[in-house]
Amino acid sequence: LRQLKSALERNKVIEIAPAPGSKFDPHQHQAISVVPADQEPNTVVGVLQKGYTIAERVLRPALVTVSAPK
Repeated sequence: LRQLKSALERNKVIEIAPAPGSKFDPHQHQAISVVPADQEPNTVVGVLQKGYTIAERVLRPALVTVSAPK
């Protein structure tokens, strides 16, 4: 597993794993659901699946749950 991670890093493959509470970015995230939350609208509430970029291009967007507008 360690070798796989180092091979991916050598080839500029970077993980997209937004932290809960970070701002939703439609270029790197895909909103799977919108839920009522105490957070600011369009904020990441949870990550369902990590995403990946290669050389700053999105291979797979991170699948996230986003807070709903109040």
